Amino acid sequence: MAGGQVAVEEFQRREVTLKVEHVRTRDLWARLDAKQVDIVCGSLPTHRGQQPHLDYDFLEWHREGVALLTNLTPRELPDTPVTATRLTTLPLLAPSAGLLAQFLSQWFGPDYPHTLNVIATIDSLNYGLNLLTAELLHGAILTTDRVADAAITGTGLRKLTLADDLTPPMEIVTGILARPGERHRHSPDHPLNLLWAAFTHHSPSANLTPAARGSARPARRLPGSRHGG
Repeated sequence: MAGGQVAVEEFQRREVTLKVEHVRTRDLWARLDAKQVDIVCGSLPTHRGQQPHLDYDFLEWHREGVALLTNLTPRELPDTPVTATRLTTLPLLAPSAGLLAQFLSQWFGPDYPHTLNVIATIDSLNYGLNLLTAELLHGAILTTDRVADAAITGTGLRKLTLADDLTPPMEIVTGILARPGERHRHSPDHPLNLLWAAFTHHSPSANLTPAARGSARPARRLPGSRHGG
């Protein structure tokens, strides 16, 4: 029987309430540390091909790169990979905090809002996409590959890849997190461990060797699910 079904049936039998919440990336660690959530599904920046350095239990789910979405014309910004030098000159909608802000900080330093040609500081990706789609601003925004692929449908925006000259080479790793050591303080049939086992069963990386996906280690708690009971 699938791990997820086992967890659901056991939760129902024991009248355990599973609550799912949305937590913004910038609040992820604080919510975990405050025990407001118990297991989180979230995304982290990491050096390409490496495991993120965390003090939390972590189960890797998938990896992807970042890309640019733009409403600039091909004449203004050709359909070629955007180099680090070109990125510094583009009219950019830059995040004030969160996952993609961490990419910009790694590449251009913590003072990136003044290093880059930032035409607007945004506190959410949707807000930035709306500004570009409505052509209230003309420029580009950094986002994940998957979001970029979804956003170009019917919006008039174009997706551009980034050149390989941005250092350090980075990518996004998405996975499941829990507070360090907390799972090991409970029995295997504790709701937290049942839920973790269900995620492990369905993880796309479940069939990889420990060396390929990285061993589970104490890690910070991610936004996502909170068990009750």
